[in-house]
Amino acid sequence: MTQYPQFTPHDPQTDAVARLSKQVRSLRRLAFGGVALGLLATALAAFGLARTPQVASPAATVTAPAATPASTPTPSTVTIGKPADAGAAPQGTIVLGAPGQNRPVLDIYEDFQCPACASAERTFGPQVDELVATGKAEVRYHVMSFLDHNLGNDSSTRAANGGFCAHEQGKFEAWHDTLFVTKNRPATEGDGWTDAQLTAFAGQAGLDMTAWGSCVQSGRTSDLITAANDLSLKAGVTGTPTFKLNGTTLNLNSVASAGGLVKLVEASS
Repeated sequence: MTQYPQFTPHDPQTDAVARLSKQVRSLRRLAFGGVALGLLATALAAFGLARTPQVASPAATVTAPAATPASTPTPSTVTIGKPADAGAAPQGTIVLGAPGQNRPVLDIYEDFQCPACASAERTFGPQVDELVATGKAEVRYHVMSFLDHNLGNDSSTRAANGGFCAHEQGKFEAWHDTLFVTKNRPATEGDGWTDAQLTAFAGQAGLDMTAWGSCVQSGRTSDLITAANDLSLKAGVTGTPTFKLNGTTLNLNSVASAGGLVKLVEASS
């Protein structure tokens, strides 16, 4: 039997708790009176800065299967609506495939720095590319950048900027897939990418480097970057990756076990 990887949405706050708990334990082992207390206070202060405002969870989220298999929604038991149920694409959405043709609508919410997104891409990326190439679905990418705040860098925003500029050349998919290639991933979450690395990725993606560089430097995509992130959060997306088909949030583990995205999209057509 084929074994599929388990996909759990990236929760940056949980990661922050784990990292700082480890730091606190290390400081306790090094405790020397006031010095240790000062370091411990620093760690706890850092934890306070790493926390994010609590956002209400959506009615349905992409999570690992429940302990009891029968209770886990599968493509055969979950109700997928019609394309109209997905609503209009909000500002900042990158639309590929067959827009406006009443095809199934696949919404994908990702942050380029998200490790769980990279894991999901290894399984579903080729399937999404097939849906785009064949026009079997309207594929909408919502490029989020919330991890910048949690990780203390700006790599998500700069990667999103590069993505919107690639989209101006009709090559967002090439940019997107290049950033999720294993060899191009940061060695450690939070390392992010340098400008030189992102420029190299643009070359790997086959972009017109002059046009891309001009776009990146212009800052003209800033409103799109902000809208993509903020409107996704307002829509109730609190973890990445999140995949929705015709407005229904999918359990990626169940989708993988049942044959994948292409099969599910075809069944909903």
